[in-house]
Amino acid sequence: MLTVASLLAAMTIAGAFWVGVLAARRLRDWGDGRRALEEGAPAPLAIASASAAPTIDDARTRQIRQLVAQRLHKGRLRSLEGVGRVQARAEDLQITTLRTGDVVIVEDEHAFCEGDYIVEGLILLREGGMTTVVANMVDGDRRRWLVAPVEGQQEWMVVEPVAGHGLSGEPPRHISRPRGDFGLSRRGQASAACSGRHDRPESPRVATYVYTASGRDVVWLERWGHEVLMGEGRYVERHAVGFLPGS
Repeated sequence: MLTVASLLAAMTIAGAFWVGVLAARRLRDWGDGRRALEEGAPAPLAIASASAAPTIDDARTRQIRQLVAQRLHKGRLRSLEGVGRVQARAEDLQITTLRTGDVVIVEDEHAFCEGDYIVEGLILLREGGMTTVVANMVDGDRRRWLVAPVEGQQEWMVVEPVAGHGLSGEPPRHISRPRGDFGLSRRGQASAACSGRHDRPESPRVATYVYTASGRDVVWLERWGHEVLMGEGRYVERHAVGFLPGS
């Protein structure tokens, strides 16, 4: 009859035998992999037994991947919600709700007017019951003013600021420009409120003048006291102007 000591000795010998076998296999695999790397061939891959049960590390890896996937999905939903809010504001954005940093898109057949402009400043003009918004805009190195009467007008103006025009005080009824001769078609007095980079004098009142010529050419004047600002450009259809929120 085998004693406990004999059984333990037999188990120890058997364990040592199998440890030796496993060590020999590891040494053989390492040698094969080393030769394969030296000869430029891909190292043999160990194939797990199909009957092997998933380990704790495999289960933890799957759990982590699931959490990451959920987080990415939630982030994508938040992004889509943000896009939805931007689209909703773009649909609601009008000339009267325009802010500095917003984008004005002008689609016109004339290259002078067309562009994607960033609003740098705004001038709100109130004359009786009529409101006009003047947006100071830039598109690269081009600077334009969008002059947009809010009530009734189906045409707005896109004009370029003109320096060195030589006018001061009360403007004349006719102005000669390289594009032709312009005649005064309308003048008014308005209360003014400015924001952002508007490039206007600090004054609550301004006189405005609209000069027209043949075709769609137009000159827009603003008289702030004795200082006169001029913009020269063209009329554009109101539906040719669109807006996008800047943020």
